[in-house]
Amino acid sequence: MTRARVLFVDDEPRILDGLRRSLRGKRGEWEMSFVTSGADALELLAAAPHDVVVSDMRMPGMDGAELLTHVSDRHPEVARVVLSGHTEPEAAIKVAIAAHRFLTKPSDAESVIGVVEQLTVRTSATHPAEARRIAGGVRCLPMVPAYSDRMMALLRRPDIELTDVVRPLAHDIGFTAKLLQLSASAFFGARPRIAASVNSVVNALGLPMVQALAEASQARWSPVAWQPAIAAELAVSWRHAAATAILADAMASPANRPYAQAAALLQDVGRFVCLAGAAGDACPGGADAAAQRCYGVPYREIAVELLHLWGLPTPILTAVAQRDLDHRPPCSGLGVAAAVRAAHLLLQQTESRDPSDGTHDDELALLLTHPQLTAQAVDWRAAAERASAEAGRHLAGDGGGA
Repeated sequence: MTRARVLFVDDEPRILDGLRRSLRGKRGEWEMSFVTSGADALELLAAAPHDVVVSDMRMPGMDGAELLTHVSDRHPEVARVVLSGHTEPEAAIKVAIAAHRFLTKPSDAESVIGVVEQLTVRTSATHPAEARRIAGGVRCLPMVPAYSDRMMALLRRPDIELTDVVRPLAHDIGFTAKLLQLSASAFFGARPRIAASVNSVVNALGLPMVQALAEASQARWSPVAWQPAIAAELAVSWRHAAATAILADAMASPANRPYAQAAALLQDVGRFVCLAGAAGDACPGGADAAAQRCYGVPYREIAVELLHLWGLPTPILTAVAQRDLDHRPPCSGLGVAAAVRAAHLLLQQTESRDPSDGTHDDELALLLTHPQLTAQAVDWRAAAERASAEAGRHLAGDGGGA
């Protein structure tokens, strides 16, 4: 069995010695290297492939955020973990963009081992190396061009309150993904918050951090000259995902609603990655063609790999991975994945996004007759119409907030 290659970076030799001792039991599974500077880390990464780099944040010269940004650019296939104690807000935002996972400093061996072992797993069954390279290079996702200017104008208003931004942010695919990534790791402290609710993460961050994170994300994508066709498809994907999130939230059980809403919103995150990667290229044919022609990897495999790298909760990953699978439900209940699938299929028909040839009619009919849905006495087709209209209003700037 091939051993995973893991690189640890810290300017304090005693910290590295402690890691070396505490991780001695993993020597049969990991090939570990320990260096004291970002420059030495980049030299080692250039000389040999690695799976994971774990870096201290506060180092002289090149800090952890700068190192991990270089790693993202030069070696996107390498998973990036930051070890951080108290960090100034500006540095925290830099590392929030650059890192896949966060560990508090000091971290016990169990925490380090758990994160590294998760990151050595690759989720793609058909293109594991390429899916990791593509997903690994994504530091943040773009806002839809038609939506981002209004969202940023809202966030820059001098009289803005936190309550004014929660709802608009909860409808944005890229920001939702980033916020849930931060909550699933130790960005907020020693214990990760496995949250599925954007509201709870926004409240934990506070308005200044939300504003700074949005500015950093915007700066990452503002130089992109979006082709009109790609910008238009981003908008179509955004509207479908936002509508699906509204509908899946209504369909799911109360315990599953936050997961269903998040999974529905993130269902097309791979499409966003593909479209954003093709934004400056002549790559016609939409997201599916972009995935195959520009990358050679189906966009759903990219989505699952990205969300796995970011540590999102398993129910969200499973629902995104299974969105295109038949979900004729068991009698026990309508789970997160089935709720997302039902909402997606119903909205496909409502929006005429993919003209139905009847292929999924039986599956959808069975989903809609599930007791969990019939007990609500809701006209789900009418609910889909309302969800689509509400998502359209948000995209057009008429939905309140953005």
